[in-house]
Amino acid sequence: MKNFMDFREILEVIAKAVKKKETVEIYYPETESSLEGWREVIPFSLTTDIPPDGEVLVYGKDRLSPGHIFNAYLTNGEDKEIRSFIIGKIKFARSTKRKHE
Repeated sequence: MKNFMDFREILEVIAKAVKKKETVEIYYPETESSLEGWREVIPFSLTTDIPPDGEVLVYGKDRLSPGHIFNAYLTNGEDKEIRSFIIGKIKFARSTKRKHE
């Protein structure tokens, strides 16, 4: 088993889930507010920096790098704030096949 997925593979998983309006699970390292582990998210955007400062990027059109930001809503709880994840720190991504609005 690989230590982590390539960031391009992660972006492909996210892009496919977006087209199908499905949630995605990402494996992310520990942060100040969360332990390392899987997070189920609703994809929102790809940007050059954390909101509101980042320029929105388009998958398949713009050149994306591991340093860009993946913004998403967490699916658990009532929290409707956007969370930001550095693409290069996401270790794995997989579709849940669960639909979202």
